[in-house]
Amino acid sequence: MLRYAALEKSHAGTGQTKHAITGIGSALTVQHRPDPHTPIAQAGTSHTPPRWYTHTYNRLAFYRLIAMCAPLLPRPVRLRVAGAVAMVLRRGMPREYAAVRRNLARLLPTASALEVERQAHAVFRHFAYFFADLLSLNRAAFPVQQRYVHSVHGLEYLQAVLASPRGFVAATAHLGNWDLAGRLLSTYGRTLHVLMAPEQDAALQSFLRQRGDQTSLHFVTNDHPTVFVQLLTALRRGEVVAVQTDRATGHRSDVLVSFCGVPAPFPLGPFKLAGAAQVPVLPCFCLMRPDQRYEICVEEAIVVARGHEERALQQMVGVLERYVAMAPDQWCNFYDVWNTKLAV
Repeated sequence: MLRYAALEKSHAGTGQTKHAITGIGSALTVQHRPDPHTPIAQAGTSHTPPRWYTHTYNRLAFYRLIAMCAPLLPRPVRLRVAGAVAMVLRRGMPREYAAVRRNLARLLPTASALEVERQAHAVFRHFAYFFADLLSLNRAAFPVQQRYVHSVHGLEYLQAVLASPRGFVAATAHLGNWDLAGRLLSTYGRTLHVLMAPEQDAALQSFLRQRGDQTSLHFVTNDHPTVFVQLLTALRRGEVVAVQTDRATGHRSDVLVSFCGVPAPFPLGPFKLAGAAQVPVLPCFCLMRPDQRYEICVEEAIVVARGHEERALQQMVGVLERYVAMAPDQWCNFYDVWNTKLAV
């Protein structure tokens, strides 16, 4: 369950009210000041280039079946069915389940074995919820999506970067419904380029790139040789690039950053891109509430100075650490994040 006590505490004393997605959002008051005791990211750190992680059910036929059946059920029923199916399929994914438990043990060092087990079950259940929404709600018209967004925190941070003629990098993670966050962002009048890892199945990749009526939404894979130049040009045109920053790419640009007190590899590429374009990085997340609606959280933009990209990455990892701690059961990474020799 999302730890709303921590979220509300971070808003205490602001004198502002949470608003719907069309209103003025309240600010998250936490400042991004690097902890002087946290090691700076280590550029060029060598680690074994990982293979891209793909789960057992990452198959086009499975996606099409869910996409066909999901709209036939009311959303509450759809999510209940998805959660029940996840508990069954989890038994066929022992490697992933063990990795989730190891990750949770790092995130929750004082939790009992029983609590870690409970949270691990919840990770699979939430992933099923997000998967069901991915193939139904996320593809619905904006007014439909809007009904399932409870509130927005920090909307003024988004408005501040939108006021600039330059673009920005929207940085999120495999936390909550990240796909819905990107689709909602594309409604703000800027072209949005979503940077993705390539799928092994080209047909599945095409299926996942379906935009519906969101014509300002574009998907880009990070294996194209000119992708950096394309995105740099887009940012200078005032467009937006959306990236997930919690998985290393296996490239030499990955660096080690202290995450929950232990070094873990993170991608420096998005921050190199932001530095080259002279645009900020805007942390944003889309978390599910207990009532199964979503809460959008936007943090103050991180300024990326040329030559200081690693420090900006460290700031982003600090933000990520705080949000993952608030919703550990919504962090959907099914490999050992801290083990640089395992697949991502």
